[in-house]
Amino acid sequence: MIRYGKTIFETNEWIDTLKNSYSYTPYASRGAFFLHVKSRLFGNRLISLPFSDYGRISFIGRDQIEHMITQTHAEYVEARIPEWKWDLIHDFCRNNFIIAKIYKTFLLDISKGQEHIWGNLNKKVRNAIRYSKKKNIEIRRIEDLDDLKIFYKLYLRGSRELGSPPHPYKFYELLFRNLRDKILLDVAFYNQIPIASILVLLGDRWANFWQNISIRKYRRFNASYLLLWNTVAELSEKDFLVFDFGRTREGTGIHFFKRRWGGIEQNIYHLVYSEGEKIKTPDPRDRKYVYLSKIWRRMPLKAAEFLGTRIIGGIAL
Repeated sequence: MIRYGKTIFETNEWIDTLKNSYSYTPYASRGAFFLHVKSRLFGNRLISLPFSDYGRISFIGRDQIEHMITQTHAEYVEARIPEWKWDLIHDFCRNNFIIAKIYKTFLLDISKGQEHIWGNLNKKVRNAIRYSKKKNIEIRRIEDLDDLKIFYKLYLRGSRELGSPPHPYKFYELLFRNLRDKILLDVAFYNQIPIASILVLLGDRWANFWQNISIRKYRRFNASYLLLWNTVAELSEKDFLVFDFGRTREGTGIHFFKRRWGGIEQNIYHLVYSEGEKIKTPDPRDRKYVYLSKIWRRMPLKAAEFLGTRIIGGIAL
């Protein structure tokens, strides 16, 4: 049985990293914490929390919500709540929040040690890990700002391949400074070439798989499987209870990849309150985002970095 713990997204350090990376204005009320996201392209919103699987959220009444909307002129207020907090979801829905989107995550119990986890893995996952080891993939942990630059170059390249605007270097630098003992950032190398990376955020015995980058040319080496397995095995021996595979759209390739690891599937609800007409929140599947993604893949790397780091804060997915 999964024991639910405190995630990194509920900490002041995580919120400060977001706030200072993107100049968001914070709004708090009765334990609920929102960041004000303003963008001419993507709208004016209050979100708990941008770039986070879950918000730092407790129930607040409509009076408090309407007061924040009046202060900020936000088009809507968004709260991200997992299904194991169903009572909280119910309270929000009773106060005119609607379910705008449902994402998925998988919670893997890692409390019984790596041997137990390995024995319960999907056979194809185990084979992928073994294959990566045979190819002599080297795993290095990023532990200082000089090495962080190696990761960031890999990240920029991988983001462009995905058609996604990148976070600025400043975000990762602040993440290192604010949460140094709460992140695991590993890079996989093949013949000294960085080919994949994984970023895991550590809460209270609860780990969140937050980001994975894999260069298309080298995906045949299954480095992401090896990176993920090494992290799961390490944390299982450090008395962590849960490895949370993170917010994912159902039916995507990454959803299939995560499902194969055998965790318990759970919903993450994006709840929205608006005083006006029905609001459509940003969705990567929308035509304009698909079109922008195609353009992004063709951009020179420097242009993708320059433009992407200036708009991603407004997208705030």
